[in-house]
Amino acid sequence: MESTILIREENDMGSASLLNSMELEKEFLKSNESNFDVLLQKISAIHEHLNNKDLNPKFKVNTFSYNEILDEVAIPEKGASSEEVFENLAELFEGSIRTQSPYSLFNMVPSPLIDTVAASTITQLYNTNSLMDSFGGKVLLFEQKIARMLGKLAGWNDAHGVACNGGKLTLLYAVKSAISKIDPDSRNKGIDKNLVVLTNESSHYCVEHVCSILGLGSDNCIRIKSEDGWKMNIKNLLETIEEQHKNGKKVAAIICAGGTTINFACDDTVSVYKNVKELFENSNQDYFPYFHLDSVIGWLWMNFIGVSQSELNEKIPNEKIRNKIMEVVKRIEGVSNFDSFGVDMHKNGLCPYSTSMFISKTDDNFDYLNDGKYSYGEDDYEFGNFRAYRYTFENSRPATGIVNSWIAMNRLGRTGFQDYLIKLKDISEELKTKLEESEKISILNKSLGWEIVFDIDFNRIEKKYNGSYESIAKAFMQYCWDEVNAGKVVPLISIVPEYKIYPGDINHTAFLIFPMSMYLDSEIISDIVIKLNETIDEFETKVLSGDISIGQVDFEKPIR
Repeated sequence: MESTILIREENDMGSASLLNSMELEKEFLKSNESNFDVLLQKISAIHEHLNNKDLNPKFKVNTFSYNEILDEVAIPEKGASSEEVFENLAELFEGSIRTQSPYSLFNMVPSPLIDTVAASTITQLYNTNSLMDSFGGKVLLFEQKIARMLGKLAGWNDAHGVACNGGKLTLLYAVKSAISKIDPDSRNKGIDKNLVVLTNESSHYCVEHVCSILGLGSDNCIRIKSEDGWKMNIKNLLETIEEQHKNGKKVAAIICAGGTTINFACDDTVSVYKNVKELFENSNQDYFPYFHLDSVIGWLWMNFIGVSQSELNEKIPNEKIRNKIMEVVKRIEGVSNFDSFGVDMHKNGLCPYSTSMFISKTDDNFDYLNDGKYSYGEDDYEFGNFRAYRYTFENSRPATGIVNSWIAMNRLGRTGFQDYLIKLKDISEELKTKLEESEKISILNKSLGWEIVFDIDFNRIEKKYNGSYESIAKAFMQYCWDEVNAGKVVPLISIVPEYKIYPGDINHTAFLIFPMSMYLDSEIISDIVIKLNETIDEFETKVLSGDISIGQVDFEKPIR
């Protein structure tokens, strides 16, 4: 049998369809998979077109106008060859971060384990989905295996979960579960207007949007003041609950911060839960709030829960790092009392985007998340009966996040994740030490995480320039990004326009470094600091010579 599709009669325009002339074994996996090497060849061909083997943290890009380009776009009349398409595809990567570069210090974006990339590629080749087990196979079983593994870190033996695309979705699942728990009829009849959600003022900014999406309204997301260490102020929390009760409101959910990108805001979960429980018991309320830990970053510290002091002393010889890790563990170990928590494996689990998990203490959430017309039972856990679409926000879910998580968790294991966190902290401390050797750089934060927030002394400019420090800092940031976009080997750092060193502090314009690369050794760290100082000097020189003007540059706040 010939391996090409028979060419049908030419169409009215006299040309044959490209699809009709394709060689099948070069386009589709054969049933016996004997042409698997074609996939590897195609991946290699795409990679060759990228042709970037330097240390630069971004692929080179020139500025462009979206509207000008989009005005000229239309689906091509005829298809093109793989070679032509791959060559044009290379443009897609222009301006994107190269996470494999140690100079990529922009945010918490790791270079993923190659094993995870390989495994997720296979799921895409087989077009595996996670809708239902009848044709998704054991994908849903592995999803629950991952949930059970992560749940046991929190002391939950019956954990279940949902793989999803990003931390925002984990919060969406949490708040939806909270609404259904406090008001089961809401699944059928709609949401009552008397519900509020409470969270730390330092928690992720998307909580309001989550409340808006779910129909609660963003105004019903109430931020609780932070106190020293960026923990939720318990006094303000309890006063807010009492105030809401007086106003006829119910607290559907309390969302605790479990480690944020900047300042690593992390609530004392033991204290929060204990005090809220006492308040509800003493006031004889007929309900109790849903508790969620937004630990999409802080989950990594859960790998240390239950580790003895002697083991810690042996495993973490650096006392400063050991104390910081244990402070976080102390704050989050109250998660055992909570209803759910979130995990972003693409942040600090060495997985590619997007790999997140919503973890619930029991399978009650499967009912909280459905339409109120179905109740999960034992029969649902028999192979052939498991239907994820009953409780997921998406029906057409990919299996990539599931396979990514499973690979990473089994490659590293609990001790591997412990070692990974220790290494990130070691790298951060060494980088801070080198930065502090510079006369122009001052470290601002004392975070429990490993991010580095700092400011730069632009004294050469400030002596002759009347503008604000903020405008100079933003101009420097733009200069750095322009250099990086030009393909130069310059540290790709970020800016924090409204940074607060402590709760209640005035706003500062500061800079952010997030060391993520496992290739960051002493030599490369020294090179990065040298290059950063050189870039500062170049910027100041160009400003003083008039080559760069200081203007108003607006930046979004970095993702928390």
